[in-house]
Amino acid sequence: MISELDRYQGVVLRQIVVAYGGRVEVGLADVTGRKDCFSVARAAFQIKHCRNRLSPWHFTYQPENFGEIEKLRAWFDPVWVFLVCGADGVVGLSADELISITEVGDGGQAWVRVSRSRSSMYRVSGARGELPRAKARGVQAFVADLVEKTNI
Repeated sequence: MISELDRYQGVVLRQIVVAYGGRVEVGLADVTGRKDCFSVARAAFQIKHCRNRLSPWHFTYQPENFGEIEKLRAWFDPVWVFLVCGADGVVGLSADELISITEVGDGGQAWVRVSRSRSSMYRVSGARGELPRAKARGVQAFVADLVEKTNI
């Protein structure tokens, strides 16, 4: 049986390969023992998922999630986070965007909320506020950043 985590991660990995359109080498970027971060060239990304069918989708960030992102930032550029919103789609945030909207609360956790109305782009918010622009579905912005910064 295919695990839920494998299905959600597989969606992101496939989208990256297809969006890039050529040969691309994907590796595991395991900096903390968790198998949720991957690398392409000198770029890295973390994948989180929410299995809810409908908007809004909520994602919780534990201190170790932020620690993982910081470790990735020491080794890779760019660093992104992909949020898989059930069967609806994938939204990508740069690490800077994620940090700009999140704030660690009393329990040491932070949260991200993603919402989307029918036929619209994703709105992403956290305790510090909402991103100034809606985000498109998919991984194209990451692939553009990857090509620009790593020259692959």
